[in-house]
Amino acid sequence: MNKIYDISYNNIFTRYLTAARFIKQGELILKEKPLLVASHRGSRNFCLKCCSYIKTDTYDICKLCNLAMLCRTDCKGKFHSNSECMELKKLNLKPTFLVEHQEIITVLRLLLKKKYSEDEWNKINQLESHLEERRNTPIWKSCDSLIVQVMKEANIISQEDEISDIVQKLCGILDVNTFELRPPYDPSDLVVQLELQALRGLYPEAALMAHSCVSNTHLAVDNDFVLYIHSSVDIEEGSPIFCNYANVLDGNVERNKFLKQGKYFECTCKRCMDPTELNTNLSALKCHNCKKGLIQPQKTIENRFNWSCTSCKKNYHSSMIETILGLAKDLVFGPGPSNLTKLEELNMKLLQTLYPRHHLILELQQILMGFYTQDIPSRKNLMGKIKSCENVLAVTQILDIGISRIQGITLYELHAAKANLAYMEYSKKEITTEILLKRLLSAEETLRAALEHLLYEPKNSPEGYLAKNALGYLKKLRESIRNIKEQLIMENIVATSSSKKKNRKHLVQK
Repeated sequence: MNKIYDISYNNIFTRYLTAARFIKQGELILKEKPLLVASHRGSRNFCLKCCSYIKTDTYDICKLCNLAMLCRTDCKGKFHSNSECMELKKLNLKPTFLVEHQEIITVLRLLLKKKYSEDEWNKINQLESHLEERRNTPIWKSCDSLIVQVMKEANIISQEDEISDIVQKLCGILDVNTFELRPPYDPSDLVVQLELQALRGLYPEAALMAHSCVSNTHLAVDNDFVLYIHSSVDIEEGSPIFCNYANVLDGNVERNKFLKQGKYFECTCKRCMDPTELNTNLSALKCHNCKKGLIQPQKTIENRFNWSCTSCKKNYHSSMIETILGLAKDLVFGPGPSNLTKLEELNMKLLQTLYPRHHLILELQQILMGFYTQDIPSRKNLMGKIKSCENVLAVTQILDIGISRIQGITLYELHAAKANLAYMEYSKKEITTEILLKRLLSAEETLRAALEHLLYEPKNSPEGYLAKNALGYLKKLRESIRNIKEQLIMENIVATSSSKKKNRKHLVQK
């Protein structure tokens, strides 16, 4: 097989992946096992073998090293290797040490690789850490207090500053290069698992991908934490292979804040430099001064954002906008409305200030999508779900182009609402058989579009199970469409026969 990507260098000697040849949409660019899977600092304790979270205060300790925390002693996970077990045993720490100091687990595991796996250690050590940018910052001081000093006091590392810098470098490597992951899931709990992201994985090769807020790759991880990277669009030979480090549905300000604080760079991609965010207006507010224009963030040369109205040109102080958006964010993500009526009222309230496609409105739309079909859906709720799905798709088809997980899931939800609404109206004799057929054909087309995205998901992943369900629903939907077509043919035959009988009777009477 021809080599599909190269490792290139820019003018500051940063490594990144480029296409070694033309890459067609949907091609597998890279498949990589994780060098390490771990929780975020400050997260709950997790099993060092299978990486599932330990939900209660009860846990088991590995009987061989007498230190590694496990969900149970007979756990079949693969991440606590024999080599790691032997190295942990040499530390001679009390069994509850890692339970009491879970912050150090991930860094400790990386540090141990220096002893038992030189190849893996070299891969880790070559990754960007932004050590100097982090030095003496709040995150540096936090890592020093919770990790470096704890390891020194336990005699895991020596007191030298050089060793402290190595530990701080590993903290930086983890923060800068890891990918968000979900813990092992139960397929029967699919809806919950689609929302759950609380682990991080280190993939040294994939970490070399450069960032763009409009990426050209589709990333997916299976239940064994194997990472699959497909091209989401065609990629020309020599072009960078991009992934989006940030949330695609966050606005310009939020994404740039995340990239600056977590990845230590400023993004200047075409989306970040466009105040309309490619005509989606994902960050826009309504101007209450002129009642006509939109307040948009314009990125400056100094990488700050200035807010001004597109119509009256009034400038707004960024602190004022931040206050408004902070209040709106608290309403959307806080312990607010827990029923459909209250959520719809919140949506109407936010629309008085925010543009209909503002990223916070889209977040609320996605929450509403789940509420619209919680119980037996009404016509109003199904129509509301269709509208919410269409609003999300209108943005993702621009910002998450090509193969897209968000589009796949949203299209799946949209097809179900379309089909259910058609069946409901037909059962109440509000639409004819011909209109039912037309509406089901539209739902079938939507479901096929969903599968075009979801079939790139690994089979043993939440979206993979969703794709399997979608194939089953597509089969049933096609059977229903075929039966309706047969019914229409029979109705036409009966109608034609009846018409001929009437004509003959009319001629006999004459």
